[in-house]
Amino acid sequence: MENRQLARLLGSLSFEERLRIIGALISAIDAGLTQHELAEITGLSPNAVWVHLDYMMSNDVVKSRNNGLEKIYLANLPLLEDLFLFMNENYGAGVRLANRAASMRAKAIEPLS
Repeated sequence: MENRQLARLLGSLSFEERLRIIGALISAIDAGLTQHELAEITGLSPNAVWVHLDYMMSNDVVKSRNNGLEKIYLANLPLLEDLFLFMNENYGAGVRLANRAASMRAKAIEPLS
């Protein structure tokens, strides 16, 4: 994942309001939620919800579909899973453990002086 894409994706989740919205969408799974449902759940105004949804949709973190009357918003779960996996593999505990193991191996094979 390129740094630019990573920064945009993380930016999509960088506000408390966006975390509330994405959390609600993740909980809704495939059913999704309308803008007004998200406003009720998050305590945000419908306009504020739209501003955050618009940004998250521009980065593909949120998708939408029409149900005939209104838009239904859904979290892009595969993208979020890829993001969290990438973050864990490259910045998380897994990296620290791998670096520590490599350091310990290097010390174990160093000649004693």
